[in-house]
Amino acid sequence: MGEHIVAGSRGGSLPTYETDTKRPLMVSSVKGETGFRGFPPRLVDRRGHALSIAIVLLGTAAASLPLWSRIRDQIGLRLPEAPEGSVEIGTAIGWGTAVLANMATVGVLGVLLGVVGALAVRWAAPRSDFTRLRRTFTFAWVVFVLVKLAGWCLVMPLLSWGEAADAVPALTRVDAWLVLLFAALLWAARSVSDVAWPRAVAIAASITALYSSTLLLLPA
Repeated sequence: MGEHIVAGSRGGSLPTYETDTKRPLMVSSVKGETGFRGFPPRLVDRRGHALSIAIVLLGTAAASLPLWSRIRDQIGLRLPEAPEGSVEIGTAIGWGTAVLANMATVGVLGVLLGVVGALAVRWAAPRSDFTRLRRTFTFAWVVFVLVKLAGWCLVMPLLSWGEAADAVPALTRVDAWLVLLFAALLWAARSVSDVAWPRAVAIAASITALYSSTLLLLPA
């Protein structure tokens, strides 16, 4: 009958039995279903998720601006006798198609990476919130894309290691920037309370490897 004893008095203390200590732990585990640590909640709520997606799409469109001159030069080389107006129209059509394709690619990759990351963490921590996990890994992808675009547009041309027009096409290339993706995914995995460092590293490494192999299968 000791398991029914509850310490309710202020001054005195009653004996504590094993079943008395289990109930608070069970309550804390239920409360920890969506336990996240070190991650700003506003970044992964509905509004923050929509804002991050909008920012990465606008960033992709902005980074595609240098493609205009490259597309125009290619049209001029293939059609040297074409009128100036026709070249401009063809450039506008080609650039608009490229921007829409790039934005769609970035959006689809972000959604897929978010779902894969959420499934991987749910396997390690079944009580985690799937929706918040998906948004967390999508936000990690957004950080990776924005930093890589900024690096290609601002830093790489200064170091003569590339051109700004290659920023968006570089998103689908396997290069040293994947280390940044691994770090972002590791940050996302570690934000879950029930995921320890070894599992977080394994999750980030497996998703990075899956992403790299997917890029290798894409047509050049």
